[in-house]
This record gives sequence, structure tokens and C-alpha cells, in this order.
Amino acid sequence: MSNRKPALDYIKWHINDNVKRETDNHYRTKLALKLRDKNPWEIISRLTFDSVAPNLELGEVRELFGWVDRKILNHGLKGVGVELGSGVGFMSSVIASLPSVEKVYAVEIVENIVRDLSPKVIKFVLGNKTEKVTSCVGDFDYLGLADNQADFVFDFFSLHHSPDLVKTLSEVFRVLKPGGFIFCFDKARSDRMSKEDLEKLLDKEYDPQTKILMGLPSRISHTRRQNGEREYRWLDWQQAFSKAGFSSTKHFHLARIAGGWLAHLLKICLTLLPNKWQIIFTNRWYRNKNYNDLELSDLLFCPPVKNFPKEISLMIAYKK
Repeated sequence: MSNRKPALDYIKWHINDNVKRETDNHYRTKLALKLRDKNPWEIISRLTFDSVAPNLELGEVRELFGWVDRKILNHGLKGVGVELGSGVGFMSSVIASLPSVEKVYAVEIVENIVRDLSPKVIKFVLGNKTEKVTSCVGDFDYLGLADNQADFVFDFFSLHHSPDLVKTLSEVFRVLKPGGFIFCFDKARSDRMSKEDLEKLLDKEYDPQTKILMGLPSRISHTRRQNGEREYRWLDWQQAFSKAGFSSTKHFHLARIAGGWLAHLLKICLTLLPNKWQIIFTNRWYRNKNYNDLELSDLLFCPPVKNFPKEISLMIAYKK
């Protein structure tokens, strides 16, 4: 007899048949079965960070969202939120822990992740306030919410899996209240990159260790394209936001504070400046540089990303 605790209730929304078939064969569906008896942080590491941020701690993730809310969103994280591609519900739970947030709908397409793993993670983060997260099995192109219901929507490295970014963002636009916004922690590639450059990135194969952590045999070929990923430049994101109906957009490159002692000290000093002054400086400093093929305009040094292995593009779009 199983001694597993019963799962929290969850909602099932519409999923496109083709997407459902792809999901049933995806490595995350199979990996979730192997993680059912693991502790919450190992589940989070494997399915939220894909084991690429082994030194990350819960407090640092809280710091990141708190920093973004204070420094960029002007304390806009309040009311009802939606996370697209929520995985085990970790990020949803962190945001739901904010006193100003009433509820977060955590939307994930893999049902056994939602059924078997999310309850453990949500309980780990929220304790006795698990009702602040509603887990939903669904496709983020078909959100089961009424028009104008959400105050904010967000993703954490999920939307680059969208095959039709305009369709996905149009659905987000529908459920957002007037005055609401979406913010995306994702990848905005440099506008200097060509379509051919983007295609080459998709054909890059995962290294053997990463494949093992993904639950795949190290000897098989597995590229980012095979993993269902897409590549979008900041220009592509802007066009998609506009076509979906959003009235204004912002982009920030969240950079780590690293380098020699002098560079480190300078970057710390820059964080003390208002965002607009820091950006004036960094736009000149990084004008002719290329980092990891990400768009470098509007760069802000962000102390909480120190243990993230990659720097982050943060994109925001507002609904009038």
C-alpha cells in the first residue's frame, strides 16, 4: 500500500490533442515519475532549474522576485496572478507568499507533475497557506479563465517553448484586467542576430551531463529543437506583444555582479543609482559588446541573480 499523502485538488483545462500527444512522450513526463519520492528541493532543482543552478536557495529566489517588484514593477505584484508553464509550482508559490498577492493560478501541461509533485513543493514553500496557489493542468494557449480576470501573468523560461508567440500572448491579453501586465523571465536574443543565427542555436545539442539530469541517456542526440524550444529576438518579442494587443513594452537585461575587484565595486555602486541612470551608463558601456547572444540594452546589475548560471532577459508588456 502506498504511503504517499493525497494530492491537493487541481483543475483540468483544455489541451490541444497534438500538444497532449507530444507531452505524453516528453522527457519531463517520464522524469516526474522518477521524482515522486524525492525531497521538495531536489524536485525543484530537477524540474524548475533542470539542475543547472545547484547552489540556488529559496531565499535567493524570494530576493529576485522582491527586487524585481520593488525596482522595476513598482510594487505591482498584487491581486490575482497566473504563471504559464509553472512546472511543480515553485515560482507560483514564491509569488503567492507575498502578502499583496491573493492567488496564483499555476498552469502546467504535464498532469503527473501537477498531481504527484506540485502538492509537495507548494506545501514546502507556503506551509499552511497552500490555498493561495491553484494548480491547473492546461495549455497556456487555452487558459480556463474569464476575460479580464488576472492582475498579472508571468513566465519563468517557458514561453520560448511557444510555437506561436502571438497566439499565446493574445490569450494572456484576454485574461488580463485593463491595467494588468505580463512579465517574462526568458531569453531575448540580440537584435543583431539573423534568423540563421537563431536556427543554429536550436541545433545545439545538450551536453551528456545535462541529458542525464534530464533523465535521458547520455549517448542519444537531443537538441534544443528536439526539446520543443524556439528562439526569439527582442524585436520578435516586441512585435508579438504589439500584435497581441499590448500597448507598451519594456526590456531589461538582469546581469550578475562579477569580475575583478574594481569592476565588482563599480557594479555595486551602480546598483545604488536609479534605474534610468544606471541604464544610461550600461548602454554606453556595453554598446559594442555581445554577451551570450542576449540583447544587452537596458542592462541592470541585479544582486539576486548571483547564483543563476545564466543572465536573464526580463520583458514586460502592459494592457491599457
